[in-house]
Amino acid sequence: MLAVKNLRIDQGGKALWRDFSFSLAPNERLGISAPSGFGKTTLGRVLAQWQAPSNGSILFAGKPLSKQGYCPIQLVPQHPEKSFNPYRTVGASLRDAWQPDSDWLERFSIQPQWLERRPNELSGGELARIALLRALDPRTQILIADEITAQLDAHLQKEIWQFLIQLSEERPLGMIIFSHNKALLEKVCTSVLTLEGGNAAT
Repeated sequence: MLAVKNLRIDQGGKALWRDFSFSLAPNERLGISAPSGFGKTTLGRVLAQWQAPSNGSILFAGKPLSKQGYCPIQLVPQHPEKSFNPYRTVGASLRDAWQPDSDWLERFSIQPQWLERRPNELSGGELARIALLRALDPRTQILIADEITAQLDAHLQKEIWQFLIQLSEERPLGMIIFSHNKALLEKVCTSVLTLEGGNAAT
């Protein structure tokens, strides 16, 4: 479904990723573990078309991603507050993508009244759940999860990951999961790529 070939990402005069290649099947859950500052978040931004790569290709279903319409690759960033318009309610931002029903809200332990608030009126954990729900628009075929449950308690983390695993198998939904928690990656991923040291290269 997704084929990344010879990807290079330069940022701030530094090559974060060089000749990086991988592929992702429709219901595969790929975990990527790497030290802080390695460039995982930037990689996620590039894959989701938030910014352009310096070189290389990203093919979805054998073709380059369209610049128009809904992007089938959605990123839930590590700092979800940066992905919401501070002047609008989070519910308005959610409905820009799709309109999940009450069952979806319950799945992520989201209180309906939260949707009437602005981002600065919610906690990081509350925003993370709403950002995740927004990214799970039915048109999404690949979810990039950047430390999405790090701000949640263990019980809620377990519930959300169990649901995401179920969803990945039913839809199917491919996932790329960034986390420092290797135990988590081993539990929820079908494969794990561990990167250490300097710039990534394969």
